[in-house]
Amino acid sequence: MGKDRNLEFDTYEQASEWFENSDLADYLDQLLPVEFSFDLRKTPDLIVLDREIAKSLRSMARKAHIPTRKLVNRLLRKCIEEDRGSQS
Repeated sequence: MGKDRNLEFDTYEQASEWFENSDLADYLDQLLPVEFSFDLRKTPDLIVLDREIAKSLRSMARKAHIPTRKLVNRLLRKCIEEDRGSQS
C-alpha cells in the first residue's frame, strides 16, 4: 500500500492488518480534522439476555423494521405500565 493510496479497505481484517503494520504519523497530511463530543456521564445500562430471548427480539425487531433496543424499550415500558396499573 503506497502512501498516496486512499485508506480504504474491503474487510475489517485488511484495516486491522494495515493499522498493525503502518505508522499513521506518515499519513498526517491526508487526515482531516473532525469535531466530536461525548458525555461520559451517560452510560447505557447493559443487561445480559438469554440467547434465545435475544434471538427472538432481533427477529421481532427486524419484522417491525425498528432497532432491537427500541423494541426492547417498548416492551419493557408496556410491562412496567401494566405492573403499575395492577398495583393500583
